[in-house]
Parts: sequence; C-alpha cells; structure tokens
Amino acid sequence: MGCLKKCTVFFVLFVFVIPLVSFADSGSSQDALSKWTGKHTRLVWVKDVGNGSDTFAHGNKLMLYGYDSEDGKGARPLFPLVGNFFKPIFTPDGSHIIVSNRHGRQMYLVDWDTGEVSPLGGGVAVAVWSDPKPSRFFRKSTTWVYCFVGLQPENKYGTAQPLYRFPIDEPEKKELIWNKTNLAWSNIQLSRDGKILGGLFPWPNGGILRTGTKQFERYGRGCWTSMSPDNSKLLWIFDGLHRNVQMYDVDRGGNWKVNINGAPGVGGFEVYHPRWSNHPNYFVLTGPYEKGDGGNKIGGGGEKVEVYVGRFDKNARFVEGWFQVTRDDQADFYPDMWVEDGIKENLDPLPVNTAKKTSVESWPMAADRLVFVWENMKAANQLSEQSPVGFYQCNIELRGAALHTRELKLSTRAGWGETGEAGEKMGVALAKSGQVSVEFTLISKPDQKGTVFVFTSGENKTLEIEQDGSALLVYSGTGGSTAVWPDALKKNTPQHLVLLMDGGNIKLFINGKRAGKKQFRIDLAGQRVDGFEIGDSSGGWHGVIDGIAVYNSALSAEVVAENSQRISTPEETAPLIAMGTLLDVTEIPAPESIGAYRRALVVNSYSVDDIVQGNYDQDRILVAEWAVLDREIVKEYADLSKTEKLVLDKFDDHPELEGERQIMDIFEPDLDMYYRLN
Repeated sequence: MGCLKKCTVFFVLFVFVIPLVSFADSGSSQDALSKWTGKHTRLVWVKDVGNGSDTFAHGNKLMLYGYDSEDGKGARPLFPLVGNFFKPIFTPDGSHIIVSNRHGRQMYLVDWDTGEVSPLGGGVAVAVWSDPKPSRFFRKSTTWVYCFVGLQPENKYGTAQPLYRFPIDEPEKKELIWNKTNLAWSNIQLSRDGKILGGLFPWPNGGILRTGTKQFERYGRGCWTSMSPDNSKLLWIFDGLHRNVQMYDVDRGGNWKVNINGAPGVGGFEVYHPRWSNHPNYFVLTGPYEKGDGGNKIGGGGEKVEVYVGRFDKNARFVEGWFQVTRDDQADFYPDMWVEDGIKENLDPLPVNTAKKTSVESWPMAADRLVFVWENMKAANQLSEQSPVGFYQCNIELRGAALHTRELKLSTRAGWGETGEAGEKMGVALAKSGQVSVEFTLISKPDQKGTVFVFTSGENKTLEIEQDGSALLVYSGTGGSTAVWPDALKKNTPQHLVLLMDGGNIKLFINGKRAGKKQFRIDLAGQRVDGFEIGDSSGGWHGVIDGIAVYNSALSAEVVAENSQRISTPEETAPLIAMGTLLDVTEIPAPESIGAYRRALVVNSYSVDDIVQGNYDQDRILVAEWAVLDREIVKEYADLSKTEKLVLDKFDDHPELEGERQIMDIFEPDLDMYYRLN
C-alpha cells in the first residue's frame, strides 16, 4: 500500500504509454560485462521511444532503462511508463536511481530491485555524493543529492537556477552550494573527498569549485565536464569535435588529450553524454551521431545511437578497452554506470612538468579596487565579493573575426570583444569614485589607426583609447579632452600599459615606468559608463591584448611597477607551409545549425603537392579551418582543383581551440590534424 501511494505521485507527471521493446543481448552480454569489468556492474540510461532525436531529454517520449550484469534480465525498463526522464544517476551503493522530471522540476528515487518510487521534492538532480566522514549527529556517512532549485530561466545548455544539496533521506533540508554564476546541466560531479566540484560555470566555461573556499577556477572551454570519482582530482572537458576529452590535473598541474570515440561501432563519428562512472577506470558515452544536418549531428540523434563503456589505463592517458551495452533500433541517451567496489579504486596519474601560471591571486595588485579583470581566456577572470562591484565573472565575447591566440590572448583581427553587462556594473563604481585606471598588455601592429578600448554611455563615448601609428591617444567624451603620446607604441612588441585618470589629469606608464603626465578632464558621473568594448567595432584594427584590468581609483607607481612584472614575450614558432589541393571536404554548416556556438571549424583533407617550409612526409594532410565566425560563413569551396598555400600549426599546439565547435565529415584516423593560420 505504501509503495502504491508513493508511485501515484510519480505517475501524475508521466505519460501512460507502454511500448513494445526489443531488449539487447539478454543472455551472453550480461556474463561478458561482468567478465570484462571483473565486478558486478549496473548501467542506467534514457531510451528515446519516439523519433530518436531527443538528445537533451526535453520531450515526453522517453523511458528509464537499466542493465545488470548479474540478474540475467538484460536491458529492461526500470519503470513501465513513457514520459520525461532526465539525467538518471546511481546512488553510491548502486541500489537506487535518482531521476528527474525536467518539465515538472521534480526529483524521484527509484529502487533498482523493486521499482518502488519515492518523491524527493522539487528540483532537478544533477549529482550525488557520499561524504566519507561520519556525521557528527548520526555517526554515519551522509549521501547528498545536488540539484538545481527554482523557476529561473533555463535552456539545453544551462540554467540560472542555484545549486543546492540535501541529505537523500531528508530532502526538505536543502543548503545552498553556488549561486554566483549560471551552471550547465551536464555532469556536475565531486571528487571522492568532496573538496572539488567540477562543472560548467556555465557552458562553455569548464572548471572547478573548491567547496571549502567556494573559489572557482577556470580550466578550459568545451562541454560535458566530468570529475574523476577518486581523489586524483582529474577534470575532463569534452572538446568541440565531440571526439576527445582534455584532461586537467587539478592538484598537480598539466593537461593532456584523450580520444574517446574509438569504440568499434562508432566509426569515427561524434559521441556524446560522456560521464565518469563511480570507478575511476570506467566511463560511459553514447554514439555514433551521424544523422543530423550540417553542424548539428548531435541534435539529429538517430536509431544507431547506443550506450558504450570505455576503460582508461591506470594513468588515464588512453582508452584501453570498449564494451557495447545496447544493440537495438532506438536511441539511448544520458547513461550512468555503477561498478561494485568502485569507491575503493584509484587512478595513478603521471607527473606533468608544467610552468607556474600567472593567476588572479598574484596579479593584479590592488584587486580590492578592480571593477573588471580579464587575464586570458582560461583564467578565472573573477572579481571577489570585496570588489567595488561585488562578485562577478568577467567574460569577453568575440565578435567579427576576433579569435584567441595559442597563448590564450585576445587577437582582434579587425574584430572586437564585448563584455556584456560588465560596463554597466563598472559604471556605478566609477561614477562614485570619479577616478579610473586602465591596465593592459598590448602587441600592436604598425601603421594603423583604430580603437583599442572604448567606454560608452548609451550612444556616446565616455572614454576612448586609440592607436594612431606609433602614437597612443586618449579621448574624453565628457570633458572634451585629448591626450597624446606620439611614440608610445612599439610595433610587434609586448608592452604593459597603464593609464591613470583622477578627473583632472592623466598619467601613462609603459612597462612599469612613467611616460608622462597631461591635463585631462573626464566626468565619470555626468555620463555614467554602461558599455565596455575591446577593439574597434567599426573594423580595421589589429592587436593582441591580455592582462586587462580596470580600477575605480588611480594606482600608485609601486602597484603599477609590480603589475608590470607579468609581461612576457610569446615564444615564436615556425609554421608548416605547404602547397595543397582539396581532396575530401566537410559540409560547411549553416550558422543557425551550430546551436549556441558562434564559431565553427571544418576539417578537410588536402593533397600535399609541395613543402615550402618545415617537415611533413605524408602525401595527404588533415586541416581544420574556420568556416563560421560570429555566425557568418567565412569559407567556401569555389574551385576544388585550385592549389592553395597552407600555413599550418599542429592542432594540438593550440589550446585555445579545445572548446570550439569542430565538424568533421571525413575519416582519416592515421593523419595528425593541423590548424590553418592563413
């Protein structure tokens, strides 16, 4: 009677249809899986019993499926209803499944053996973690469910709902974990000791939250993050090609790439839903994705999409084995896996030699006066609660042809960068103080004129910093002032520049040294700043910028000198230059087909007709080149017989590309991939 009462609540939110289902290899497969893992193993996933395209589990044609390597039942529905089932997750002991109805924003606990369903209240569950330390009150460990709660906006990439957690047996006792940024649905997970929480903060910003200090650290761009379930503290970020994960060693430093689409049956196509199991050697994913159009293979889903299990080597450097779980004609999404005694297992990551990176902790000085900070594309770029604007993540959205460099800097390339609501936030602090300091490191090209930075108030320019050949110019739209330093800029040379404005004067420092003081009137309260752009939105200015900081006061000479120590000269490398002719091409996607991405690379193969510079010994070469920038198509296949000059770098030497959307319709597993620079 109790079970019936609990299940009734669950039924209300689901559609009552029971389809005919053909199960996957129910006999030999369960023995093979146990033999393969060496342990009792369970999997759970969502089966699309509609048209197979509900990759993100938005619809009502889904079923909750499970597989047990020891019960002899094969793949089977864990619950005999069709509806909205989202992101099923095993409890740490493998005895229950936590699953959500995303439409109703309700969570449920499903008993694996009996199918009994218990409501867990409002929210959408995204992670579960068992505290290894006994509770002070109950003398036993607590299993925590992490969930999004609230009615804030959401989409398939993320949500503005804050992250909470609650004890699994006391769902009413919710405690706030994170509400400083949006978060993504895909794979919020914790290390075994609970000190590191990995996720997207939000997509595409992959990183970690140190749960003790609530400090966010950014590691890269991409999707489908996953955190190793042991204490090796490895975070992966799924790449834009949907074929590899970039592995980051959070504690020891260093990162490396692991290919995860090599399972027999995937055929080199894209994969999705990658997730670490409770055992650090095993992970799950779905694929192959080959049905979608243009740049949206994932959204196409398809009846060929199956659940696979991969096994890492002990160092998590490569996948040493594969197991295909499902074999049917219906798409399978959102798998999770539990392995008996997985909690006792550990990876053994190799040490990585890595240079100490500059961070917000050491740069910039005077952080308590910061109103904007952007060190580079992978830094935290985060203002603290103590800043004049409070906690804020400072991001730069690339526009036009702007890209990031291999050193993770912003290269305008006649495009520009937008900062969203940052301008409005900083404007309040600047109006209150009446002062502003602007700091940045610049590599400028010679013989050009254009805007480096502009602070706006509506349609008006409050403050504009320009390059005119070797001259640096600063204009005040509120005070009608102009300051000019005729020979301040050195072409193609990194320079640390700081401009200090106190309302009546302006000072310039170059590489930590005084370069002159001039009269300069600016009224930051009269025309309050509400916008901030990097580069020239009218086009035409080329520069490489990083280390951007804006303060609501004039810095001291000592602070400026200290901050100037971060300047470094990029390492120059000679590209491979070849003459080649297109052989096999990837379809150029329509900009609207690449979802939330604004840029996309296509991967093509070329014949190698001649080597102009460098060494290459194959007669074919695989090349990733830009097809879409800022939602505009910038590539065409006009004359396939034309010989082209290809200026190339190894793709893996460009970490800024890890999270960019990459589309590849061709299969060349024996060729290394290069990135086209011209």
